[in-house]
Amino acid sequence: MRLPKQRSISFAPFWEDLKNYKFSFLRDDVMAAIAVALMTIPQSIAYSLLAGLPPTAGLFSAIFGTIFTASFGSSRTLVAGPSTGTAILIQTSVADVLSSYFENVPAIEQEGLINMILMEIVLVIGLIQIGAAFFNVSKLLQFVGRPVVLGYFAGITVAIAISQLFAFTGIPSPGNDEPLLFQAGAFFLHLHEFQWTTLLVGASSLALLIGMRHYFKNWPHALIMLIFGSLLADALVYWSIGEPVRILSHFQLPQQPFPEFSFPVLHLKILNKIFPAAVAIAFLGILEVFSISRSFSLKTGQKVQINQDIFGLGVSNTLLSSIVGAMPSSGSVSRTALNFRLQSKTRFAAIFSGFVSGGIVVFCWPLVAHIPLATLAALLIASVHTLVDGKEIRLIFRATREDASVFFLTFLACLLFSLDIAFYIGIVISIGTYLKRSSTPHLVEYAFNSKGRLVIVNVRDDVHRKVRIIGIGGELYFAAADVFQSALQEVAEDPHVQAIVLRLNNVHHMDASMCLAILHLHDSLRAKGRYLVISGLTEEVWHVFHRAGLVKAIGFDNLYFTDESNPQFSTWKAALRAQDLIHRA
Repeated sequence: MRLPKQRSISFAPFWEDLKNYKFSFLRDDVMAAIAVALMTIPQSIAYSLLAGLPPTAGLFSAIFGTIFTASFGSSRTLVAGPSTGTAILIQTSVADVLSSYFENVPAIEQEGLINMILMEIVLVIGLIQIGAAFFNVSKLLQFVGRPVVLGYFAGITVAIAISQLFAFTGIPSPGNDEPLLFQAGAFFLHLHEFQWTTLLVGASSLALLIGMRHYFKNWPHALIMLIFGSLLADALVYWSIGEPVRILSHFQLPQQPFPEFSFPVLHLKILNKIFPAAVAIAFLGILEVFSISRSFSLKTGQKVQINQDIFGLGVSNTLLSSIVGAMPSSGSVSRTALNFRLQSKTRFAAIFSGFVSGGIVVFCWPLVAHIPLATLAALLIASVHTLVDGKEIRLIFRATREDASVFFLTFLACLLFSLDIAFYIGIVISIGTYLKRSSTPHLVEYAFNSKGRLVIVNVRDDVHRKVRIIGIGGELYFAAADVFQSALQEVAEDPHVQAIVLRLNNVHHMDASMCLAILHLHDSLRAKGRYLVISGLTEEVWHVFHRAGLVKAIGFDNLYFTDESNPQFSTWKAALRAQDLIHRA
């Protein structure tokens, strides 16, 4: 059976939907767009705070990122914009570059430097994602096991919770570029410095949000919470109760939230520093889009093209890099879920939501300055539970010790190292686990019974045979070569063995290292006057044998092709050939 071919990437996938758009779709799309926009604005401001950037950074990403990704992707439900994972990685990446190259730069000049670094990071992210879509590099994600993903997001969950506890309680932050364990220690050491008014605003906002989620599920919870927190903070200031609660006006907010466009320039010195983090953020975005598109396509029945969605994300980030101060875009689980729940009909629901978000921001911008940081911290703390699934984590710990170890090591890496380094550590652990599992070939010894049927030999049977039939299963590549040679060498050292029949019915791929291992086995047997016969050759393995010269070395008469209609027939002929060679000797 042939696998379906990968469809080519379209540069205008929205055009087909536009031609087939029906007026009856408009109402559902617009209603979904308004609801998504009301959720988007508070979330985007919170993600900006998490990234250590002005509120406009997340808002620009939400407005333009949603429009571009929905236009050039394939999913009709996917809503893009800033996300928790990309936000916290952006914060650590920008802080790392500033501390490495611009430590002594005056604070008044740092805003321009941060925008320059951010634009360069977003551009590299976009280009990597476009390249990944065209060259199908996203296939590498199949080697990133679920324990790694869950361990990494569990680490991000802890990172968000710890970093936002400072704003939630009013305790001065030591800086998010420190390892998580250090930040947690600093929080508990300075716990006595909390501001009760800040804690009151944060705790009240959190309680209100949790209550609304439970009793009023279809309300714009985050927006109502921001309004409540702003009114409470203003009331405390008006009546001169306690210390003033920090609000967003403490940041240098622009007079109007209109984007400034500039062509991003790549600086090689900075590029060397940001590239590892940019790769990590790019693949994290790919992973989020892959997971969201695939899961919601199962619910909608739509056949999404993952590479097209990744291309749309890459185009979005490449265009966002020309907007000064914009964060990178990624997939949003919560906003996509709301878009799906409100039964949006086409991709234009997400596009409309971007325009609605922009309109709300322009007309309500003066109110943004009154939002308390404690309320935004409460919003982020209340959202961290969506990053991890407790049922999946419990399943991993129950499944195998190996999966539990991979989860724990990835999570531990997030606590001890920066999150971009932890991302690579998790990938290395996952690939290493895969290689370990696949590097051991499955070796089985066979023999023909009295009825001429091929049966598995019990390893406890101490029966000496002149012809030993060894079956091999799995992918035979360099990692399995040593195990293969050791196992077959032990068989070859049996003084009763005169010939070995190598059964390769379940082998479809083989590399040069395994060809050399088989050739060494053949030469070793020939030096002792013994023989090697191979059965069950597939067409793929035959071509490898032919190009590598094994056909000539072993002899065409000692090689037998597999017969799908009778898989045992080639082994039967190979065993007869081995008997014939022994009798001739």
